[in-house]
Amino acid sequence: MVDHTSSPYDQFKAYDIVKMLQPLTDEGSHYFRLEDGKMRMKLATLPPNSPWIMAKGTQGINCLLWHQIIFDRIVPYLPMKEKFVPIGCQSCWKVVVKPRTLQQLFHLHEMQKKLDLPAKAGIETRPSVPGLYGGYFYNRTIEAGWGCYDIVKSALLENRVLAPLVDEVDEFGKTTRIILKRGCTELEHLMGDSSKWEVTPEQEFIEAMVTNYLVDESVNVNQPEHFVWNIKRRWIEFAWKNGDPTYMLYTGGKPLYPPYVTYHQPELLIPPRDEILFRKF
Repeated sequence: MVDHTSSPYDQFKAYDIVKMLQPLTDEGSHYFRLEDGKMRMKLATLPPNSPWIMAKGTQGINCLLWHQIIFDRIVPYLPMKEKFVPIGCQSCWKVVVKPRTLQQLFHLHEMQKKLDLPAKAGIETRPSVPGLYGGYFYNRTIEAGWGCYDIVKSALLENRVLAPLVDEVDEFGKTTRIILKRGCTELEHLMGDSSKWEVTPEQEFIEAMVTNYLVDESVNVNQPEHFVWNIKRRWIEFAWKNGDPTYMLYTGGKPLYPPYVTYHQPELLIPPRDEILFRKF
């Protein structure tokens, strides 16, 4: 919030939305349009490398603005004491399911489609998140999150492949493979304990300015079928790369690549070692 008794310079600095949004122009993803000076994305496209399949869109959740622009591009340039978690992110409550295998990931994806809740599933490629696979169900209040947790837990128990995930608990008896959390993991890594997040007048001022001068590019897009095929293919390749043998359930029992020819323990080699080493061609 700006103190209007401050100097003209201080006010210019506080209202300098051009400087605030400069990281987006520097990286070349956005531009200030001529007709009104508002910033917009140069080219809005479907991300070809996304690891996620959306079972149902998250209407009303603007991750592009809140996380990718405000938190990732603007917050890092603020002094530590002024950094914040965007208001929208503070009201995002996610039920997270952590499959152990590719088979469980495919079953979770089908379960998400049947439940018809805002959700996604995919492989975890973020360095800040442990584990290979993840499924997320989105809610706007903690009360909705608690209800969603119960629904998802019941659905897991009804699926023979997914039910074992519910059995994994910590020393307090709380489930560890299905949890309810607040916001994205990256937010908590930077800003600490999510139960202590708060909204300050300063961040309200910044967020209102950014929202006013940034063209809203959010659209609820359904992933076309050929994108889903590509993602599932990469799921299988990811499972193979990470030593998950259930990938063979989706390759007709065949390995993606032929096994190595090995030469250790020569007494076990067939044909005999001498024939292999000294065969004349």
